Amino acid sequence: MLLLATALAQNPPATGNPYAARGNPKSPGGKYEWTVRTTNPIRYELVDLSDERVVVTVNAYYPDANSSNIRYAKACGIFWNNDGTLVALDELNRRRAGHLYFFVLRHGAARELRSVNIVPIPPYAVEGRVVVDPGWLSGTKIRVRQALKTKTGEFVSKYFIIDFANLDSPRIQKES
Repeated sequence: MLLLATALAQNPPATGNPYAARGNPKSPGGKYEWTVRTTNPIRYELVDLSDERVVVTVNAYYPDANSSNIRYAKACGIFWNNDGTLVALDELNRRRAGHLYFFVLRHGAARELRSVNIVPIPPYAVEGRVVVDPGWLSGTKIRVRQALKTKTGEFVSKYFIIDFANLDSPRIQKES
């Protein structure tokens, strides 16, 4: 089962269409939904479906509205925890480009927790990107992969579990 989840959640997917969206844009319970706006600039909007209010807007990594960039934006992954209070918005991982965003949802507002502050790029790397791989393990824990290009040109992946039990200080645990 974990193998299947890993293949489907991987960024980009290990099998199938690499430009297919991953996860679910709608929150558990149906209160919120992420949409991709394809006008200039391309952006992701989290909408409160009860009143159609935009709660948060994030510009896409490739913001110019052209067919390639729209295809990349639509290939995002949206991963909700089981009660819809935490969500990861994971842009398509194209050569370590794109971003992973975490949002805490409380009382109709969203607070961003930056993935680069939780899993920083080590000094021996020239490029790095954190992606969801394969997703939520519990209501507060998510597994991610850090894709790095080192100064020597080597490509390295490291796996971590981020625990959001304390939202002011998420804990990170490296997997061996």
